[in-house]
Parts: sequence; C-alpha cells; structure tokens
Amino acid sequence: MNKLFQMFVFVLIISNSLYAHEGSGHKNKDLFQGNESTPAKVVIEFHNALRSSKKDEVIKLLEKSVLIYEGGGVERSAKEYSSHHLLADIAFMSEMEVELIEHQVKIYNNIAISSSRSIIKGKYKGKTIEKTNMETIVLRKSNGKWKIINIHWS
Repeated sequence: MNKLFQMFVFVLIISNSLYAHEGSGHKNKDLFQGNESTPAKVVIEFHNALRSSKKDEVIKLLEKSVLIYEGGGVERSAKEYSSHHLLADIAFMSEMEVELIEHQVKIYNNIAISSSRSIIKGKYKGKTIEKTNMETIVLRKSNGKWKIINIHWS
C-alpha cells in the first residue's frame, strides 16, 4: 500500500474511535486536547478565514494537492476547491454560529490529525440551520510549515 493510502486508513480508524461515543453531551477536558499546538492553530486559522470570507487566507493554509470530502463530493486540489465549493462554504459559514463540542489534535512526527464535532446554527438562504458537524483535518509539516492535506466533513 502506498503511504497516502495507509495514512487515510489510519485517519478513518482514529476518526471512528473518536466519534464512537457521540451524544454523551459532556463538556469534558478529555474532549479538548492538543488545542495549543501549532497544527491546531492552523485549523483554527482556517475556520476563522472561512467565517471571515478571506478566500486567500483559506487557500494559503491548504496544500496544493489537498483532498476534500464534503457532502458526498470530492475536490482533489486547492485550485479545484477554490473554483468550486470554497465560495459557497464561505457564504454559509459567514452566516453560522459554531459551538465546538469536541476537538482533539494528535501529532505523529510530521503528520497531525485534527478531529472535531461542533453544533452549527444560523439562518442561510431563508432556512434555519441547526446540525452537528463532524470534521477530520489531516496536516503535514513540510519545510517547517503545517499545511492541510485532507479534510473530511460530514
């Protein structure tokens, strides 16, 4: 198996184990780990850029070959994401309030995995939205900088 595929399988295993106890509703410190790390700060910066409609900042945090899974679709590069769903994601997230209910960041050498759950609420295109969002972001450290190489939203 190639290394990217092995990493993807590893992320799926970690993601499934983190979300196995969904619905407990407890705000417990074990649900928030690694949030002071540099990769966590990159993820937070990414979210802030989406909510602040800063397209260029979003793109600079993504590896050129980023793989993004969202709503049953896939985008296979920062360029593809920029020309397809990024503007819709910015429009949506700029209207939403986000309550983070769980966020762990684990670092494995030059790979970091950010797993989170949040409640997203707001009004978008005349519809009231309230949903639980699960997110896995994988980052890689290259030349001293952490970049997002994979995002999975559900």
